[in-house]
Amino acid sequence: MARYTGAVCKLCRRETVKLFLKGDRCYSDKCPIEKGASLPGKNAKK
Repeated sequence: MARYTGAVCKLCRRETVKLFLKGDRCYSDKCPIEKGASLPGKNAKK
């Protein structure tokens, strides 16, 4: 099976819920969900 090695914080932002895929970063204040980051993608602000 293949392993996804791409940007996992992008997956959290897309689902708008913490998926705890980055380990300690998800528990810190640096998590994009805590910062209120927008959805990933070109037309995310629509």
